[in-house]
Amino acid sequence: MKIYYSKFVGVGYLLFASAIFIQIFFLLIHGLIDFSQLNLLTVIPTVLFFAAIYATIAGIKRLTNHRVSFEFTFEGIYVYPGLFFSKGIFIPKEELLRASYVEVDVSDPDHVNSKACYLDFNLREVTQLADISKSNIIINTSTLKLRLALSLCRFREEEKAELATYLKENYGIDFFY
Repeated sequence: MKIYYSKFVGVGYLLFASAIFIQIFFLLIHGLIDFSQLNLLTVIPTVLFFAAIYATIAGIKRLTNHRVSFEFTFEGIYVYPGLFFSKGIFIPKEELLRASYVEVDVSDPDHVNSKACYLDFNLREVTQLADISKSNIIINTSTLKLRLALSLCRFREEEKAELATYLKENYGIDFFY
């Protein structure tokens, strides 16, 4: 069973990059930016230009190469944590005890009623996993928790039910949602 990144993230990166490129092109054509002088009006577009280059690369990579975020297999869970460093992290199913779906309110004043969604797994007391903190995975061995962030993933109610069935049948653990 695979859980995919949202394609809207890649499209968002590309829209951001396009808007920045159009803005810089507009400012250059109308002579509003003079790169011969170093001031705030040249530094900000330069930083935005490099951010747009990064967003273009990240958007193309997100839309083409790196579509899977988590893969639940018979051996365990493969986590693909990043855009550029796509080496997977493997968590054996023997390390997992229980799973739950968690929604946490994000205290961001710009987003009203926004929620961050996670899959939390309880780990065995004697675990061989090391502490990890990446973009979509956190392993904390002191609290014996594994947290998979679903914020950028496609995850609906029917997928929760499918995951609960899959975890019960193949991993022998309960999934609470």
